[in-house]
Amino acid sequence: MKTTVENNKLTVFLEGRIDTNNAAQTETDIFGAIGNSGSEDIIFDAEKLEYISSAGLRVLLKVQKTKDKPIPIINVSRDVYDIFETTGFTELLDVRKAYRKVSIEGMTLIGKGLTGDVYRMDNETVLKVFRPNISFDMLISKENEKARNAFVAGVPTAIPYDIVKVGDCYGTVYEMLDAKDLVTIIAEDKEHLDDHIKNFSKTVKSMHSIKVDKFGSQKKEALAALPMLSSALTEDEMKMVRDIYESVPERDTFIHGDCHIGNVMIRDGEMMFIDLATAGMGHPIFDMGSMHSLFCDRANDPKAIAASPVLCRFTQDEIRRIWSVFIGTYLDTDDEEFIKKATRQIAVLSLARRLFMVVAMPGMLSHEAFAAMKQGLTALYGNGMGEICF
Repeated sequence: MKTTVENNKLTVFLEGRIDTNNAAQTETDIFGAIGNSGSEDIIFDAEKLEYISSAGLRVLLKVQKTKDKPIPIINVSRDVYDIFETTGFTELLDVRKAYRKVSIEGMTLIGKGLTGDVYRMDNETVLKVFRPNISFDMLISKENEKARNAFVAGVPTAIPYDIVKVGDCYGTVYEMLDAKDLVTIIAEDKEHLDDHIKNFSKTVKSMHSIKVDKFGSQKKEALAALPMLSSALTEDEMKMVRDIYESVPERDTFIHGDCHIGNVMIRDGEMMFIDLATAGMGHPIFDMGSMHSLFCDRANDPKAIAASPVLCRFTQDEIRRIWSVFIGTYLDTDDEEFIKKATRQIAVLSLARRLFMVVAMPGMLSHEAFAAMKQGLTALYGNGMGEICF
């Protein structure tokens, strides 16, 4: 039996047929591999598994009983998956179908977000391809569930219906019949740029009023994950980040997680949000940071503008205008001092949140970029966060 060990994780490759003729030997081989590896985590790779009988299923169940969480069984063919599903084993184990392979060659890049890029597959579908440093367990397996829960709660979102492989990356397919991305709509109708952004801002604000109960608190999750940054931050920096998050009030309302115009499609005049991998619940300031990061932090960097499929469609003046219209409409004010205060608070939380990229997406930030981010946050934080003003 072939096995591999990587990052303290044992992968056992199931092959051929597992039935009464070889179940006992398979059990001996699996438990022998577990004992020899010393690994805490186990994954079964069923890419070459052709059939499994009840005797084979009982072997897997014995292994499962030694663990306190469902064991992943990946690359399961549709025929073998039917066996797991019919016998109820999809409720006991983390059984994952083998994913069809898709090429992005010839597809149009229509959006670029924190966790991945969005492509137009055809007139009926769009494809979000996750970055290679994002694991299935980290975000991808949760996106479909989050999208369904958001849809049921009343959030205008497209429902993902398939997970695919794009090279070594995972992708999520959304059905978007005759939909068009918001960035293209604005870029092709700049005469009405203000109207489009006002509509977007009002839609975001309406989304932030939707109460949810099946999502994790953005604030609590960040504070719980803060110790992961202890090796990258000083004690003073750790305290600063903790203070920033603790200053944000809790709310039971929906948060997209990566909310900007690049993650919106228009269908029949209705805005629909995609890319819900980091969705949760909490204060709207968590979402405002995504727009600020895109349309403020990068507005003075021609290279960043040219590299972004969202920003490259606009001039620097238009980029600044988009933020100005968005924040003024969202806050429903033209009070410059109030907008300035809110923008500073948004910028502070946005930078604090982006620090987590160093652990959430290894390799995404260079040492220099991370150091500059810390320095910028410290300078911007200044005398503290203060009470969130909106």
